[in-house]
Amino acid sequence: MSKLKRIAFYIRVSTEEQASNPEGSIKNQEDRLHQMVKLKNMDSAFGEVTEIFIDRGKSGKDTKRAELQRLLDAIRLNKIDLLMTTELSRISRSIRDFSEIWEMMQKHNCGLMCLRENFDTETAAGEMVLYTLANIAQFERKQVSERVAANIKARSKRGLYNGGPVPIGYKLIDGRPGYLEVDKEQAKNVGKAFEAFITEGTLSKTARWLNDNGFRLKRHIQGGGRFMRSNQFTVDNLHSILTNPTYIGLKKYKDNGEEKTTKAVWSAIVNEDLFNRVDEILKKNKYRKKPHSKIRYPYLLSGITFCSACGDHLSGKSAHGKTKKIGYYEHSWRTKRNSNFSKKQLSCENFDRVPASKLEEIVCFQMEKLLNDETLAKDLIMRMRQRHKENSEEKEARSLKAKISGVKSQLDALAERLSELPKSVSAAPIFKQMEKLTEHKELYEKQLEAFQVKGGLEIKPIELRQYQALLKTLREFWKNGDSETKSKIIQWLIHRIDVGKDSVTIHYQLIENELVRESVLSGSRPFGGDVSEFKKFFVKKSSNSLTNGAQ
Repeated sequence: MSKLKRIAFYIRVSTEEQASNPEGSIKNQEDRLHQMVKLKNMDSAFGEVTEIFIDRGKSGKDTKRAELQRLLDAIRLNKIDLLMTTELSRISRSIRDFSEIWEMMQKHNCGLMCLRENFDTETAAGEMVLYTLANIAQFERKQVSERVAANIKARSKRGLYNGGPVPIGYKLIDGRPGYLEVDKEQAKNVGKAFEAFITEGTLSKTARWLNDNGFRLKRHIQGGGRFMRSNQFTVDNLHSILTNPTYIGLKKYKDNGEEKTTKAVWSAIVNEDLFNRVDEILKKNKYRKKPHSKIRYPYLLSGITFCSACGDHLSGKSAHGKTKKIGYYEHSWRTKRNSNFSKKQLSCENFDRVPASKLEEIVCFQMEKLLNDETLAKDLIMRMRQRHKENSEEKEARSLKAKISGVKSQLDALAERLSELPKSVSAAPIFKQMEKLTEHKELYEKQLEAFQVKGGLEIKPIELRQYQALLKTLREFWKNGDSETKSKIIQWLIHRIDVGKDSVTIHYQLIENELVRESVLSGSRPFGGDVSEFKKFFVKKSSNSLTNGAQ
């Protein structure tokens, strides 16, 4: 016996269409689709209607319709086997948009049936019609793409600006598309950046000098939409400025994959000799090798360690001690930003950095306990099961489903009333009420979709025996493994580590998207139960010898 198809209806009417012909709109489309399903089921086991998506008072010119988007999400989640609609234009009036939708549907094994065009992708003839439409749209897109590419290349060869964010130091000219003029105020900062780099010799030192001496960048980006740039010099934006040939009056473009330059229609800000000198220093810095160190600290917790106060990622860094280099976990973003200034601009109330050896000692102790103590593994799984059982999101999801069902019933009742409304009576109040209900329904559906996409309603905790078997296997690797092996095991079993002034919180990875938190105070073992011992290992002030990796 063949499996019944899960069928979805898509219905759309514009406001004008529904107002002028209430009887022949939503109810009419739905009845015709139901009749077709009934007819198909008379011949053989065809399918059952699982959901109906209705866009009321919406235009078919674009695809940004709430119910259409919800339908497409359901297809992506493989909840629908066949989409039925009365005519192709109900989905989209644009062949290009429809082609993209159909391509996505094919990937998720969802068929399409349209009553008016009389095709069904379940048949060879119906699929041929769809492929013909798709090929036409593909040909159309390719032609447009080729014309745009040819136009951009021709403009580039003429040295014209082709759009996008305008480089700092220049601004657009009203009425002259493709031309730029020098922004005199910002051009001074750009010129000074080139000159300072010759003197300072590295990106980090140059950025620090420029910031300390009051040079700032304009935050607004012409051609950058709503995005804003940092008004301070950083290693990244300084490198972009110093390597951009725009500043010597050249336009860079690609011709058949080969990078070329031509004279631009705008004036240069720096001379070519200065630009080339800067380029030579940058190349030397790039290929300059640091002295090879025989001893490199193996940071076991890279990528999973965070500050509990500010949330910043803690990355492995090294600083010079009296006799050797010492490994630390330090605020990554703050350190990088502070390296652009002589005086610290950003700080955290928690700590600046923590010794890697002390933090790793705590985590490794807990790992050994997890790998060797079956009671801990059992406790974690039991707590996860209890949490899963009492999960408030499940209750919320059930509540949302009930609300969606209630709103749908109200909308159907209003649609029925609308179809019976005399032409002499205005339909505006009903439309207004339906619009409000639709907004509520969309809100509930978005919340429910969020739960379903992340799998919160279906995923269950890992079985205890399965988890214990995994730990048993990893136990031998841990016992005989090197630092790299131990790091991989830690990252396998731990999702995240939050470090506080006097605590370390481990988030164990038990199932996908679900975590159990286990707070580990210093008293667990390493420091004999005295929290103050743990505190003293946190360094509040960074050493100037700290390696930050910036050139």
